[in-house]
Amino acid sequence: MDFMTQAQKKPVLSTRFGHVGLAFLMFLPVLGEFGRIFIGPFNGIIASDIIIPPFLIIWFFLFFTGPHQRLNKIPERIWLPLLLFIAIAFLSLLRSLLFLDNSEVISGSLYLIRFIQYALLYFVTLSSIQTYKQKETLIKFMVISALLIAIAGFIQLQIFPDLQELEAEGYDPHINRLVSTWLDPNFVGGFFAIIISVLTGIFLYKKSLKQKITLAIIIAILAVALFLTFSRSAYLALIAGLFVITILKSRKLLVAITILCVLGLAVSERAQERTAELITSISSVLTTNAVENPDPTARLRIQNWQQTWYLIEKRPLLGSGYNNLRSVNYREGFVTDTEIHSASGSDSSLLTIFATTGVFGLITYLWIIFLALKHSFFGWRDSKSKPASKGLSLGILGATTSILIHSLFVNSLLFAPILIYLWPLFAIAESTHFKKY
Repeated sequence: MDFMTQAQKKPVLSTRFGHVGLAFLMFLPVLGEFGRIFIGPFNGIIASDIIIPPFLIIWFFLFFTGPHQRLNKIPERIWLPLLLFIAIAFLSLLRSLLFLDNSEVISGSLYLIRFIQYALLYFVTLSSIQTYKQKETLIKFMVISALLIAIAGFIQLQIFPDLQELEAEGYDPHINRLVSTWLDPNFVGGFFAIIISVLTGIFLYKKSLKQKITLAIIIAILAVALFLTFSRSAYLALIAGLFVITILKSRKLLVAITILCVLGLAVSERAQERTAELITSISSVLTTNAVENPDPTARLRIQNWQQTWYLIEKRPLLGSGYNNLRSVNYREGFVTDTEIHSASGSDSSLLTIFATTGVFGLITYLWIIFLALKHSFFGWRDSKSKPASKGLSLGILGATTSILIHSLFVNSLLFAPILIYLWPLFAIAESTHFKKY
């Protein structure tokens, strides 16, 4: 029995509109920071922030005014912890009125509204994927979007490899790293890790040689783009995702990937330096000793974690209010400029969620991730599932593992351009688990 029980055999208008709209939304992150609009005190509104609300309004109107599907109340659905998390985030904002100004809390509430609108894509996706072909279509649009972002990154490396000029605008001064239109190697690298993981799972279950070759070429392009980000968090995310996939399905592929990684390190001194820094950083993280770490990025990250943990200890139950970190960090003296991008979050999604919504918010968000992992795993393991569905479920299992690992070092679980893909992937995994096709 599916999450949505279709009222008619013919797809209803809301389903068709939702599917087409989701496909269109997949291309919006290609604009990256070039689609950002600065309004008043906010750090910028991206194109999807403007387009998603009217899309949702129209979809809800079509859904509730025409023939539609009924919600199936099953405890294992992601919608339950999602709604609980939103409720806890709202309560955390109300509580923050005790120690923050109204204007500061209003700013945080707008970001909660943004989170909700992206999370609603999960519901739209569930109602819009009645067949495997519809799921496959959405995956294809995700992949095309990823390729466009990768190509833009290759061009950026040639014509604009030095971002030091943008430091005054609040961006990190990356040099000779692929940042593409997102202007951030860590976020874009994490995104590539997600898509590569999905495609690897699909690749392992394809029978056609032509399809395997096509997928291999796409994976290679995205892997090169990820490699050129020189992002340690992205490297770890990809390794984690591919490790899960290959251990479960193809250990021979694990050996091949390991050999390719070694060759990649052998031909790039920059990659060797970043890998060595990664090992040093892990050691520093384990000892929480930022002072002795020679890598300035790692030192800043550890310092950021320590500051965030201080906020967690100060308000452990409901946190400082959803996305109030910009104001709280400024009041605590952790940042002197609220306009910089890093002022609004911790260098870890899980720490950010913990600090802003407390232990209750963290538990419910981890519940969401756990269910996403569970649905994708059982969707893959189910003997009744077709090979194509098994491959897609395995890929999403790897992708979810990737983003979970990535979120330990980057605030990627709350990054809007990634959420456009993540919530539909969660919905696809859940739909495959509860409906066999």
